[in-house]
Amino acid sequence: MAKRVLLIGCGSYMDDSYDCAADWKCLTAAAEKRGAFKDYDDVKVVGFLRCRCPGRALVNNAAVTKNRTEYDIIHITNCMAKAMPMCKNHNMEELPKMLEEKTGVKVIVGTHDFV
Repeated sequence: MAKRVLLIGCGSYMDDSYDCAADWKCLTAAAEKRGAFKDYDDVKVVGFLRCRCPGRALVNNAAVTKNRTEYDIIHITNCMAKAMPMCKNHNMEELPKMLEEKTGVKVIVGTHDFV
């Protein structure tokens, strides 16, 4: 059975195309089982949430999406978790814990191995 994935990324970062012309790196990595997806037998991206500054609704939006898509795991995209400067609205050590608590699924920080 395919791992049903919800991707969560930085909307500001993607909209401004800072080295990511939309979402192609994350979606390609999932489709080709690269990077953080390499150990999955099969991957199906069932949702993609874009966080919007200041990001107050993100955790609740992930929970609502869970009810509608029944994803198995969340991946926080590289543009949200590893971009410099770091997000000023989320603590990347706390955000995965908050998402796991609210949704009941594991959260992986990172998506692809592209440079």
